[in-house]
Amino acid sequence: MKKKLIAGILAAGMSVSLLGCGGSEGGTEKSSTESGSEAGGNEGGAITAQADENGNYVLNGSFEEADFTGWTINNVDNTTEELDIYTRETDCSDGVQSLHFYSSSSDVNFTAEQTLTGLEEGTYKLTGSIQGDAGGDPDASIYFYAVIDGETVKADTSLNGYLAWNTAELDGLNVTGGEITVGVSVTTAPGGWGTIDGITLVKE
Repeated sequence: MKKKLIAGILAAGMSVSLLGCGGSEGGTEKSSTESGSEAGGNEGGAITAQADENGNYVLNGSFEEADFTGWTINNVDNTTEELDIYTRETDCSDGVQSLHFYSSSSDVNFTAEQTLTGLEEGTYKLTGSIQGDAGGDPDASIYFYAVIDGETVKADTSLNGYLAWNTAELDGLNVTGGEITVGVSVTTAPGGWGTIDGITLVKE
């Protein structure tokens, strides 16, 4: 695959300090979950919120689990040809794994989200990172989002090239009923590819 070959060549010529995740050279590629309208994840079930040692309430926000633990993946109309967990240290921003997507002859069109319940009342900040290429699509739609009491708030972002990470933030998310849905949506033309990593929700 052309995109993977180019990425491999670029990675081979970069130092570990430039790659910046995983702490060792190289890394192997692994597709652990097949694409599907509901691929892996928690199949729509809500998750009782529990902060990790960094105060992050998102479960498996860096996709370090072997599958889509915590996440509901919606591959819209099954158009996204590759939608899986990447074990490739050159393509992550945190840990050693990331959510990978790619299509050669059909659109990329998917969402990944999770619903958290039992949150303390207060304001929260959602953060997520993405890198890749939109396949030359000027109308690509890429954003991280939060849904509170039926209202969706979005933070638009873009795909600007290999390892050109964009980090989107949504702050001031006012949770009063203990529940929030957080996620990412990617819609772009054939040839679009990239990885998503480091999704966090922290109390402000």
